Amino acid sequence: MKSTCSILSAAVFCSLLLDGRAGAENYSLWPRRPAELQQARMLMAEGKGSEAIYLLRPYWRAKGVTGQEARLLTAHVNVPRYLTRNHPGITIYTVRRGDTMPRVARNSACPQDLVMLLNGIVEPSNLKVGQKLAVVPMKQHLEIHLPSKELCVWDEDSLVATYRIEALDGVPLRGGNTDTCVKSREVYQGGSRVRAGASASSDRALLLENGLLITGDKQMRGQVILMNQRDLNELVLLVGEKAPVFLVRDEKKFLDGLEAGAAQQPSTGDKTPAVKPTSAPPASTSSD
Repeated sequence: MKSTCSILSAAVFCSLLLDGRAGAENYSLWPRRPAELQQARMLMAEGKGSEAIYLLRPYWRAKGVTGQEARLLTAHVNVPRYLTRNHPGITIYTVRRGDTMPRVARNSACPQDLVMLLNGIVEPSNLKVGQKLAVVPMKQHLEIHLPSKELCVWDEDSLVATYRIEALDGVPLRGGNTDTCVKSREVYQGGSRVRAGASASSDRALLLENGLLITGDKQMRGQVILMNQRDLNELVLLVGEKAPVFLVRDEKKFLDGLEAGAAQQPSTGDKTPAVKPTSAPPASTSSD
């Protein structure tokens, strides 16, 4: 049997290649694009992810190709931080008598698949009392931008990841912005739903409280958001059950709401993201 690490790491890190969507060859096509994007790429090539994020942050909400590239580059830096032991929020969970892997995941607010990935666990039933497990509590929320077919993962006001939505089936594009939450993770093998404790090689899906299903299975019908399955397997690692989900149909109204909410908060300067500080440029000698 393949190890959990080899199975999930492939899904996680292959998607970071960005599928060529923001490749350097596109630079000649966008003569007016901000110089910060090119500078961020150079910093990333030098292993200075924190400095790159500082340059990209102002463009996370930008429209068009500028915003798309800024979000993709940010995901390239942040996803590995969130899905490896490099996350500064990592803690140690000690297995107690009666613990099962689902219980560990629930008690630690760390998705079961991520617990297994971080600790190289292949068989979730082989837990031992006193065993030390690395866990990362996941507190992210999702924004599903229906008009632009983009799904973004945020940690408070810090962007973590972005994914392309391939298709929408039975999902209304008109109407107001609504919110819901993640109800459960569904597991599929061969197009059929199986028990939640299935192996790490099973394809994942997310069921929302409002009945929407985020899936990679093109045969599914109903209210469906279709994603690349590799991307979806990664997304499932980044969000916990009950994670807030915002369905955005009116982009302007949504952004106006964000600005209004920010204006009501006490002015304390830039907020500190969960993973790396970006309110000031890190020292040039830093390396991620």
